[in-house]
Parts: sequence; C-alpha cells; structure tokens
Amino acid sequence: MVNVGQNTSVLLILLAHLLIGIGFGFANAPLTNTAVSGLPQSRAGVAGAITSTARQIGAAVGIAAAGGLVAGVGPAGLAHATRPGWLLVTACGLFLLIVARAAHASEKASPRP
Repeated sequence: MVNVGQNTSVLLILLAHLLIGIGFGFANAPLTNTAVSGLPQSRAGVAGAITSTARQIGAAVGIAAAGGLVAGVGPAGLAHATRPGWLLVTACGLFLLIVARAAHASEKASPRP
C-alpha cells in the first residue's frame, strides 16, 4: 500500500486489502486466546472484554491518526499522504512478529510446569 498511486490497478488494491484483512483475522484470535488463557476461568470474560476494548480503542486512535495524515489533501495527493500510516502499520506488524518469536523461544527454553 505504500506504493499506491493514481494509476494503481483496482485489482492490486483489492488484493492488498484482502491480505490486510487476513492478517487482522489471524492476529485477533491469538490475542484474545492469550488474554483469556492468562487468567483463571472465572476472569475469562473480563480478559476478553479488556482485549476487545483495547482493540477498539486502538482502531479508533488509528483511524483518527490516519485522518489527521490525510486531512486537507486533495484526491491527487491522497495516496502519497497515506504512506506514513502504512509504514507505521508495517512497523507495528514487524514488532509484533519479533515479540511473538521471542516469546515462543522463551517458552521453549523454560516450559511451565
């Protein structure tokens, strides 16, 4: 999405959004599972609610930040104005991958009893 411009194919944009949707779909279930499994069953509802609330707040803040990036930009400059946002999304995704791999390696090194 960083290289999207006025002449970018609609099919390519649809494919990119499909991949983004799949990525979010694969991220949501493990996040909720991790939050719920870290607490006793009597607190599972609270953990799920907190995770869902954090996800919704993050989405709202992200949408507000993205709106701030493109505010006042005309149609011709819209694709260019969204680049910082897509770079930030990419950086966050890479950070999550690194954290997940480190957590997985740490779990293998010292399994729970």
